[in-house]
Amino acid sequence: MKKVVVFLVAGLFFSACTNQFVEEDLDLQSQESASKVKTQKLSVSESPTYKATGYLILTDNFSSQMETEIGKANGKINRKLSEIGMYVVESSEVGFITKAKKIKGVSDVLPDLQLQWLQPETTSEAQFVPMHIGSNETYYGYQWGMEAIDAPGAWDQGFTGNGVKVFILDSGIDAEHPDLAPNLNTSLSTSFVPGEGYNIDPGFYFNHGTHVAGIIAAANGPALTNGGDFGVIGVAPKAEIVAVKVLSEYTGSGSFSGINAGVVYAANNGADVINMSLGTDLPRNGFFAELPNGSVVKVGANEVAAYISASQKAITYAYQMGSLVIVAAGNDDSDANHTGNLVFIPASLNHLMAISATAPYGYAYDTTTDLDVPASYTNYGQSLIDLAAPGGDFDHPGDFWYYDMVFSTISSGWGFSAGTSMASPHAAGVAALAFEKLGTDATPAQVMSVLRQSADDLGQPGKDAYFGNGRVNAAKAVQ
Repeated sequence: MKKVVVFLVAGLFFSACTNQFVEEDLDLQSQESASKVKTQKLSVSESPTYKATGYLILTDNFSSQMETEIGKANGKINRKLSEIGMYVVESSEVGFITKAKKIKGVSDVLPDLQLQWLQPETTSEAQFVPMHIGSNETYYGYQWGMEAIDAPGAWDQGFTGNGVKVFILDSGIDAEHPDLAPNLNTSLSTSFVPGEGYNIDPGFYFNHGTHVAGIIAAANGPALTNGGDFGVIGVAPKAEIVAVKVLSEYTGSGSFSGINAGVVYAANNGADVINMSLGTDLPRNGFFAELPNGSVVKVGANEVAAYISASQKAITYAYQMGSLVIVAAGNDDSDANHTGNLVFIPASLNHLMAISATAPYGYAYDTTTDLDVPASYTNYGQSLIDLAAPGGDFDHPGDFWYYDMVFSTISSGWGFSAGTSMASPHAAGVAALAFEKLGTDATPAQVMSVLRQSADDLGQPGKDAYFGNGRVNAAKAVQ
């Protein structure tokens, strides 16, 4: 997995998605302020360490007898996901896997992996980079992604996502943000990360889930332009959003069980669209994992297949419940057709749409430039990519390279970021518009068909490695 260089800047903050740039609404743009900015360094191994927070017992036999037997094996049941055949269990017992596998009706016992679902990051020394956005200006002019997918063309036809419910499985959300609060369902928003609520800590900083939420459904102001001093607009500015925290806001990691529980929760609570701007990869031939008791076990190819199957059950369950799952394709610059030992979760699964990232090159210098260049980091491959959408990039050598990134909400402010994490919510927003057009009783298959047929066919004719079936087009999706 490649590393990404990230910058901390006075008045500006760069962090990971693949990369972020954040504008602070404070007058800190001076060299003196820049020298006071603290830097943070995260050490990320190129070879991931697999650790478990507990165990997953896979079974189709949900009964009081089963639960009694789990207790006899010194296991404590923390969650039951009967929809996908899974008990989530904790135990400090040495040899718990062996004991639990002997229980009648158990098909497999797996470590509940704590995985890094967001990209790794490093930081450099602080630098001073001036920004020329006045405090009395709106930010729509920096949202080139809306123009790329012709979101205004959909708004002009009267489609804004009204009545559509989008669940955002991510690292929480700034529930008080003025661009998000009007559309946020606080009653349904919840967290599957122990010790963390869905509403993130207050303060000015980059938060992944908040940035994603703004792309989908930042609330609109007069004439759909977010009139006033500040603000951005989402693709579906009147959609209802629900924050489901499945990743720690501090580390970007989350448990395997928490991710799947979040999918089931969204499906059970009426999600029309589920956005998952997250992903990880597992080696198909197995790996070693550290258990909660400190011992290490080999997770073999059969167990990896069981993880894939469990994740697929969750996605299929959501699909059958009427929820369209939209996911990020990943930021490894990998050709999924030639990574035989790796499986990308959830992007490689069925009954969902995996989204690659596009971006302009030098937008700050020429706003008429091509907005649909495949991003330098995006995963690709005909077997993986369903659609493309604006994700931004950071490879232009000019001083204003960050204008090629995606501008959206952050904690207590607004800022730039880039990644397939930003492409996925653009597509999820278009899916919300399509649901509004078809009616929320439309099936995921029907909306998938609309998105494919209305996408702009770029690159090689037909489905190709970088654009899949094409870059999403909001206006065409609601015609």
